[in-house]
Amino acid sequence: MKTGYDIIVIGAGSGGLGVGIGMAQFGFKVLMIDKDKDNFGGECLNSGCIPSKALIHVTDILKKASDSEAYGYTLSGKPDIRRVLDYVHSRQEIIRKHESADYLKKEEGIDVLIGQASFSGRNAVEVNGQEYQAKKILVATGSKPRRIQVEGMERMKIFTNENLFHIDFIPENFLVIGGGPIGLEMSQCFARLGSKVTVLEKNDRILKKELPEVSALLQQQLEKEDIDFRLGQELVAFRNGRTAVLKNQEGKEIEIPCDAVLVGIGRDIPYDTLQLEKAGVKMDREKDWPLIDNYLRAKGNRNIVFAGDAAHNVLFSHGAELHTTILLNNFFIPWPFKQKFNLDNFSWCTFTDPQVATFGLSKEEMEKRSLPYEVVDFKLEGDDRAIASDYRYGHVILFLKKSRWKPRNGKVLGGTIVAPNAGEMVQELIMAKQQGLGAGAIFNKIYPYPTQTRAHKIALVEKFSGGISPGIRNILRFLYH
Repeated sequence: MKTGYDIIVIGAGSGGLGVGIGMAQFGFKVLMIDKDKDNFGGECLNSGCIPSKALIHVTDILKKASDSEAYGYTLSGKPDIRRVLDYVHSRQEIIRKHESADYLKKEEGIDVLIGQASFSGRNAVEVNGQEYQAKKILVATGSKPRRIQVEGMERMKIFTNENLFHIDFIPENFLVIGGGPIGLEMSQCFARLGSKVTVLEKNDRILKKELPEVSALLQQQLEKEDIDFRLGQELVAFRNGRTAVLKNQEGKEIEIPCDAVLVGIGRDIPYDTLQLEKAGVKMDREKDWPLIDNYLRAKGNRNIVFAGDAAHNVLFSHGAELHTTILLNNFFIPWPFKQKFNLDNFSWCTFTDPQVATFGLSKEEMEKRSLPYEVVDFKLEGDDRAIASDYRYGHVILFLKKSRWKPRNGKVLGGTIVAPNAGEMVQELIMAKQQGLGAGAIFNKIYPYPTQTRAHKIALVEKFSGGISPGIRNILRFLYH
C-alpha cells in the first residue's frame, strides 16, 4: 500500500464517505481509515437514520392496521420483534452494499485501512505502526451517544441507539430518557409495538430547539398514544432492576415501573485518540475539542479539515452532506470565493407521527440580527386535505421578511410545519428560502387539489386577504370592467 496520498480520510461515516468518494471520482489518491470495518456507513447507516426510519415504517403500518378497526376490521396477535428487526436489518444491508470497505476498494478505487489512526505530524497519521502522509487530512470520526451513571443501573437493561436495533424483546414498561428526536421517535415506535412508554425530560418541554407551541402540539399528539411525559424531572436511581426512581422539581421522589431504558440525552464527540496537537491543531481546553474556522479548517493547520459530527457545529447526517459540499468546493476555489459554513438555509425533521420539520432562520436568530419579520400562523383545522386525511391538528408557521415596499411579497426566511409528511411538505419552502423567493412565488402557484403543500398558499391567502385597504379597494373598483 502507498504511504503518500492526496487526501487521507479518517472515519467512514457520512462525511468521510462523501468527501472520500468525491475526491476519488475527481481522480485523486484517497486513503480511508476506520477503526472497525463494521463502522463503514457511519452512525446513520448502522445505528441511526436508516434503522430508525425502517422501524418507524413498520410501526406506522402497525398503527394503521390498529386504526382500521374503526372501519370494521378485527385484528388479533402481537408484533414479533424478531421479524420486525429482520426487516430493519434487511434495509441496512441493501444500503451497506455501496458503503462497505470492499465496495470502496473495488468500485471507487479508494485504499482502505482498518485500525486506529492518530496524528504523527502536520500532514501525517500513523495506523497499525505505519505512517501515511497526505496534502490534506479529513477528520470525520463521528460521535457517540452520551451515557448515564446512576445507582442501580448495573441491574437494568439499558439501551442507546447503538444497541437498540438488536433488542430481542418488547419491554412491558419502557423508560426513555431524553425528549429530543431520538427519544421521541423511538418512544412512539415502542408504544406502537405494545410497550407502556414513559418519556423523562429534565427540561420543561420536549424538543427544546423548536417553538414552544410546536413542542406542546407534538406532546399532545403523542399523549393520544398513551405515552406518559415526565417533564422537569430527573432520574435518581434504579431499584431491583424493575423500578426507576425520579425526582420532581419539588424534590419529591417518584417510583415508576420499568424493565428497559433507552438513553437519548445527546452526543459526545471523542478526539482523545487522534492526538491532534501533533498536527499543530489548536484546541479549546474547556470543551476539549479542536478550534475550527468558518471554512471547516483546523486553526493551527489549515490542511486538517473536519466534517460530520467531528466538526461539532451541526449533528445531523445531512449536516455532514453540507460539510462535504463546502469542502469539495473549497479544495479547488481561490480564497476570495471559498464558501463559508453557515446554517441560514439548514433544515431538519423529527420523524414522529406527526412529523416536525423546521427550516431557515429562527425567531431568536432574526431578532439577534435585528431583521424585521412577520409571522404567518396557520392551523390546518379548516384545510380541505387535512379534513379528508384526518390531521386537522396540523400547524404551519412561516416567517417572512417584513417589507414596506412589498407588504405581501416578503422573502421566505424560515418556519416550522407539524403534520404527517411535514418533511416532504417543507421542501418547497426550503427551496424558496435558498433562492431568495418572496411569498408571491407560493401565493401565485397553482397546486393540484387537494395536495398537502397547498396549505402553504392557503396560509398566505388567509394572512393577507384581510389586509386590503379601502383605498386599494376603490382603485380595484375603478379598474374593474
